[in-house]
Amino acid sequence: MRISVRFTLFYCVILIFSILLSNALYQKIYSNTALKKVSDLSVQTLYSVKTSLDLMISNIDNYSKMILSNDDLQLLLRNGNIYSDLRVQGRLGTYLNKLTQEISFISSVYIFDNSGNEYSINNQDDLQFMPSNITNAEWYDLVVRKKGAYILRLNGGNAFGNIPKDNFVSMIRLIRDINSTRTLGVLVINISENAFKDSYASIINNYTTGVTILDENNESIVKLNVLDNSEIKNLMESFIYKDHGYMTKRIKDIEYLVSYLVDNRSNWKIVSLMPAKELSNETAVPGLIGFAIILINSLLMFIGTILTSRIITIPIKKLLKSMKGVQKGEFKEVDIRVGSNEIGQLRDGYNMMIYEIQQLIDRVITEQRIKRKAELNVLQAQIKPHFLYNTLESINSLILMEETEAACDVVDALGSYYRLSLSKGKEVITINEEIDIVKNYLNIQQIRYADLFSVQYKLDERAGSFKILKLVLQPLVENALYHGIRVKGEHGIISVETEYLQDFIRIKVEDDGVGMSEECIRRILDDSSDTGVSGFGLRGTIERLRIFYASDDCFRIESVIGLGTKITILIPVNGENGEGKYV
Repeated sequence: MRISVRFTLFYCVILIFSILLSNALYQKIYSNTALKKVSDLSVQTLYSVKTSLDLMISNIDNYSKMILSNDDLQLLLRNGNIYSDLRVQGRLGTYLNKLTQEISFISSVYIFDNSGNEYSINNQDDLQFMPSNITNAEWYDLVVRKKGAYILRLNGGNAFGNIPKDNFVSMIRLIRDINSTRTLGVLVINISENAFKDSYASIINNYTTGVTILDENNESIVKLNVLDNSEIKNLMESFIYKDHGYMTKRIKDIEYLVSYLVDNRSNWKIVSLMPAKELSNETAVPGLIGFAIILINSLLMFIGTILTSRIITIPIKKLLKSMKGVQKGEFKEVDIRVGSNEIGQLRDGYNMMIYEIQQLIDRVITEQRIKRKAELNVLQAQIKPHFLYNTLESINSLILMEETEAACDVVDALGSYYRLSLSKGKEVITINEEIDIVKNYLNIQQIRYADLFSVQYKLDERAGSFKILKLVLQPLVENALYHGIRVKGEHGIISVETEYLQDFIRIKVEDDGVGMSEECIRRILDDSSDTGVSGFGLRGTIERLRIFYASDDCFRIESVIGLGTKITILIPVNGENGEGKYV
């Protein structure tokens, strides 16, 4: 058989396999993508549900505060007995009746005084308070510890009898004297299950089978017929230690997309279910379109391959054999004798391309070196006036405060700082010289902020002679002072530490200021345009180190909100000649 025929038969087999595999991969990728998008949308929907629930709870909280501050209620409870004055009690009852009628999601209101008396307004239920005394309720001690803040309990936290078919949630809080904050009693506001459903009814999309809300004990506040208690507990075990997420789960022989969100304030969980078949229906038509496109492209490629196989002959194989060295990174010109036909022209063109590639690689390497050096110089030039501006601002402040002696000290320290930082135009200085620059800078700041911070140095003498990029540490201590300690508003400590580790010099700058969140740290390290905290100095320093040492691992930030921030720089060591390794 001729090579073209063999090639055609072989390609037919590959074509069929490729169509089937490509279609399967396409369907899988598209389904996963659709699942991811729908899942993200479902989680976003749960966030909207959470917002609606938070708004409703916040409104009930406000209504409870209105009840707590009612003059008639305060008067009765100060007397120690809510039934002490029937006339005042009547006004209070009218007020509560009017409030519960206007606020549809409040099913009942219960008031308990310190004498154990109960007063209630029931519009939608007929509950019976079971404990003989309010202090016997299982949640009473927790309410007392809350000191006026509310707690939420499903179905009254086992304090009520004659529970209706539908669930309800009780908001429970102390009633305290608005003048003396003395405890006067307990207020219980019951919220119906339908109120929760109504709060997010307009948010749920057409595909969602239902939404259930679980309390901190994974008990259903809003019931869902699809799930029973055991299935709910299994779902919660799958989502343990997660604030939100989604998964596919088979429930009663039906595949569902289950989305999950935790309300950290109340520790409630919001769970939504969507049948997976709805996703399949959505992806069916795009799947057929994708298969048709794959099939058409494959047929076109098949036709093109047949035509190409009739044109390409043995010389091209020789040329390909000579070109295999390129796969190994060897850019060598090929030498085949085929005359001046098309293959010969291809050979000549290939050889010219190899020559141009070699020249281009050399130019690119040279240009990249120049570019990286220029970027480094620009960044360093921007950092210098940044510090000068802040220092001049400090001098100006001292002069305005008529602290001329301190201003003179700052000027002297500033002169010493710049004599060291200029370093006769050198870009790389010793770590000892860089530490001296930091000391001068902090001396300047301590003149102005005498009682704001103190400095601790822990310096390894072995590391002092090694080289480092100039003006790296000063922006870090500046960031620690201005964005860590000064924001905290109390005395803080800045520590500077160097340590020789044979292959690296480790330098740490640490403060006990306000700290940063993980999101803020990520945005700084990713060079986001607006971190919201550390400004140009910290980002500029990171970029200078990355460019200079050609590494993304030379800079680390560790921080805890309220405890402080630690920044670590790892300077690679090149041999024992006292020089840092750099580009």
